Amino acid sequence: MIKNSSLKSELLISILLVITLGIGTIFYFSYNYLKKEIDISQERIYNEKIDNILYLVNQKYQTLLKTQMEKSYEESFKKGTLNIIKNVFDKDNKEIFPFIINEKGFVVLHRTYNEQNSHLYKDKPEYKKILQEKNGNFEILKKNNERWIIFKHFEPWDWIIGYRIDKEVKYEELYRFRDMFLIISVIIVFVISLIIILIVREVLEPVDMLSDVSKKIAAGDLDAKIDVSGVKELKILSANFEKMRDKIVEDIHQLKEQEEKIKAFNSKLQEDVRLRTKELEEEKKVFETLFTDSSDGISLLKDGKFIDCNLALLKLLEISEKEEFLNLDPEEISPQIQPNGISSSTLANEYINKCLEKGSIRFEWLHKKISGKEFWCEIVLTNVIINEELVIHGVWRDIQDKKLLELELENKNLDLQESNDELEASMENLIITQNKLVESEKLAGLGSLVSGVANEISAPIGIGVTGASHLEYICEEISSKYENSSISPDEWKNYLESSNELVKVIVTNLNKTEKIIKNFKQVAVDQTGELKRIFKVKEYIRGILISIDSLLNNRNIEFKIECDDMLELNSFPGFFAQILNHLISNSLEHAYKDNDKGVISLRVKIEGKSFIFEYRDYGKGILAENLSKIYEPFFTTNRKNGSIGLGLNIVYNLVTINLSGEINCESEENKGTTFTIKIPL
Repeated sequence: MIKNSSLKSELLISILLVITLGIGTIFYFSYNYLKKEIDISQERIYNEKIDNILYLVNQKYQTLLKTQMEKSYEESFKKGTLNIIKNVFDKDNKEIFPFIINEKGFVVLHRTYNEQNSHLYKDKPEYKKILQEKNGNFEILKKNNERWIIFKHFEPWDWIIGYRIDKEVKYEELYRFRDMFLIISVIIVFVISLIIILIVREVLEPVDMLSDVSKKIAAGDLDAKIDVSGVKELKILSANFEKMRDKIVEDIHQLKEQEEKIKAFNSKLQEDVRLRTKELEEEKKVFETLFTDSSDGISLLKDGKFIDCNLALLKLLEISEKEEFLNLDPEEISPQIQPNGISSSTLANEYINKCLEKGSIRFEWLHKKISGKEFWCEIVLTNVIINEELVIHGVWRDIQDKKLLELELENKNLDLQESNDELEASMENLIITQNKLVESEKLAGLGSLVSGVANEISAPIGIGVTGASHLEYICEEISSKYENSSISPDEWKNYLESSNELVKVIVTNLNKTEKIIKNFKQVAVDQTGELKRIFKVKEYIRGILISIDSLLNNRNIEFKIECDDMLELNSFPGFFAQILNHLISNSLEHAYKDNDKGVISLRVKIEGKSFIFEYRDYGKGILAENLSKIYEPFFTTNRKNGSIGLGLNIVYNLVTINLSGEINCESEENKGTTFTIKIPL
């Protein structure tokens, strides 16, 4: 019979606990792996179902587009599409069914919800989450009603199409696996328990016998017989147990020997204490010698009174007798106010309290000799225990010479500071002068620009004035003949033709003057009024091309735009429009002739923290000797055809000044021109 039933129970419970933990671990990882696979499979299945619905909706949408009457038939097509989806996908399965939320936010396909009862779902968090994300899936965890929702967005109609599936249906196979695994695990644990009970019964009988022998040994019977039969391991255990008993007997003999050694050690320790006491007495004599003969002043302070000092301190304070010093109040050897403006008594109490708190403190102090002469000392206060009483040990060192040097150094620093102030004032004057020179250079550049504008507009204005004068002359002549009734039909006809030609000349030259002045204003005007905002780049480029459609009439020019449809930029769209306008105008005037077939490519991308805009035409190109001059105001190679030469200058200023970017031009004759603009984000 097994006596040690508690050991048996503990062993059985421990083994079963390990097995249970192992099975639980296997179940945990298997369950989670299977759940993950089911999630992937279910998401793929229902994505395909939603894609089927989206395919059907897209077919209807494409059919609507082919009618070219989207606005007229859109609602009827939407209703027809919903009816088809209801007939095809709205089955009787209450655990799985599709739903659709239309562009107005109403549920138009659902088992329960519709437009009329929108108040039932408008405030539900899952409904708001679907509207916010538009694409995705998530779980709804509610008591007795756990569901999984997956949905996608159909952009043309702004519909959200999805499925709602009960988790019981989604994880049906997982729950079946869980139940089967638990049943098998219970059977395995039960069978293993029976096997363990039989094994433990065989093992613990020899253990009981070893327990009885250990009790006898503990009671002092070191000769108790140890004879254990059973498995090999228990025989080894009994042999080791016997060795342990023999070791205990050996240790008892060793303890007796150690006891004799301890007695001898105590005798030696007493002798060491006697010798150490003698050494401490000698160290005390050394300390007293150091205290007396130290070159620094030393004092002992207890309860606010001096109780001892050395000769160096008496000499420092010019006191002849130690009794005279011990009778002094500490405040008598310090001025009433220290140089920092605090009274000596207040500051002394503060330092003493810090010394008592921290154990030691170092500071500088203005002292007063008995003769009344003030001098600086460096003081070190330390807490010491003498005769079991707390005493403050003070070391006094004369630093009067050091303080005088510091005062001299401080005066020199003040002189240096005054010199620095003078240098800073001179530097400020230099900066002001420099800024004035920069402004002068700017005004000189602006004067050059104004002079160029004056030269450009003088010719068209002169032609206009001449035409107007001639028109005035022929008007006066025809009026005179009209009043005398001497005008002939041919003269009247000649007058009308001449007047018409003169008016055209005047209008043409005035328009040219207006264009020059308008471009001059673009160069000189302050651009700070431009608004910064976020805009879609590709959409904005298309808008610019539409706005300059008049420039492209009767021109065989093809535009190629390489830009992500969703690329957005937070910048100044007005500047961007001006840049593109001038680049296109430059290509139309210089790269291609009127009847040439041409291509202009626009590439837009983001690289790192920079916005890159590449403009390229494949026209005549720019001569190598002119590349360095293209950004200069009024430089043009096409002045005879009315070109002014301000376009690329405006582009350069907009990129480098207004947008803080850089522009680079590469061109080869008869192979086209490429402008690369890089703007920091």
